[in-house]
Amino acid sequence: MHEYKEQPGECAACGNSPVNHIATYLLQSTDLLVGSIAYRVARRFSAPRWALRVSQALERLISKCFFAVAEKVRIVTYNTDPTKARSYRSQVIWEEALRRGIPMEQVVVWGKATGIYRAFVRGAWQYFNSIPIPAEIDRPSAWWMGDKHLVKEHLRPHGIAVPQSQSISRQRDALAAHKAIGRAVIIKPQIGSRGRHTTTHINDEKSVVEAFRSATQLCPRVSIEEHLEGPVCRGTVVAGKLVGFFQGTVPHVVGNGKETIERLIEAQNARRHERVAAIVLTDENDLFLSRQGYTRGSIPLSGAVVELTHRTGRLFGGETRELLSTVHPHLKAELERAADIIDTPIVGFDLIIADPEVDPRGQRWGIIEANSLPFIDLHYLPLYGTPSNPAAAVWDLWV
Repeated sequence: MHEYKEQPGECAACGNSPVNHIATYLLQSTDLLVGSIAYRVARRFSAPRWALRVSQALERLISKCFFAVAEKVRIVTYNTDPTKARSYRSQVIWEEALRRGIPMEQVVVWGKATGIYRAFVRGAWQYFNSIPIPAEIDRPSAWWMGDKHLVKEHLRPHGIAVPQSQSISRQRDALAAHKAIGRAVIIKPQIGSRGRHTTTHINDEKSVVEAFRSATQLCPRVSIEEHLEGPVCRGTVVAGKLVGFFQGTVPHVVGNGKETIERLIEAQNARRHERVAAIVLTDENDLFLSRQGYTRGSIPLSGAVVELTHRTGRLFGGETRELLSTVHPHLKAELERAADIIDTPIVGFDLIIADPEVDPRGQRWGIIEANSLPFIDLHYLPLYGTPSNPAAAVWDLWV
């Protein structure tokens, strides 16, 4: 049976996708700078299409020469087993390629598997990072859409729903931004993924300081934004069409006015679905509860919903649903419009909305992130609903 490949590490703030903090800080600092420059250049100048094609052709030539030499000196070898892919995202791409008769292999450097792959399509080996995008439709937006603040600022003038947001690099500015927003906020690294070092339900200055310090372990700038209520969803758009819509709920308990949160969790664990991980309280959960005014020993009022962490999905004790066939038409249209505004062939939008099956015009919702290399595997392993197959749409780009 297929399953996610991620595993938790020593850093609780990284969740089940641990990274080296120093290396990530350096990489995301570079991404922040490059993205900012690319965004401003793209806004002021429109590069001729021929210039983009020349640069892409040059990139392909350099790549081809590098791998040819690396193979000769045996630095590079290739893995042909899809189950050894670095992530399930790459595995579903690989499996769809094989179903279509497209040879695909993983690049192995000095015996170590990498996240680089190659597929023999259009009469040649095409090298790519996890998700293959034809060079002729690749866009400069891939350089900057990973910047959470820039994406919101780019979409806001077009009437796309996004939360209030500020880009901050100093602690005193974070405190001022929290005051200016005037409601609960979320603080996260401005560049980054998988919810690493993200803090939600921030209502006081002490929490702002703690969240700012956590986020800046991975990125020199942080995004501070208003806290929207509702499940976190992922809408994946390929070639202008919504091809997957995933909803993840956070683990939570519902009070009965008699039992403590700890007892409610024990009862919930006893009746959980076999594919849902047991809820295990950690120091991170205790901090999360404290920001909502609870402890493990609190007795919530009858009917009160108490969230236990900001991390969504069944790996943390929550639930997941694939809703592509039932997502409201207006929400579908807005996500496709947002992809067109950003001008990208592939994007995974993270959004918060209370009920994606109801007209969003009557709800307070917003897009919070855009991913140029989305984890499309989310759409394959829902607890409920019919799985979608975005990998098919990806390979259709090559037809």
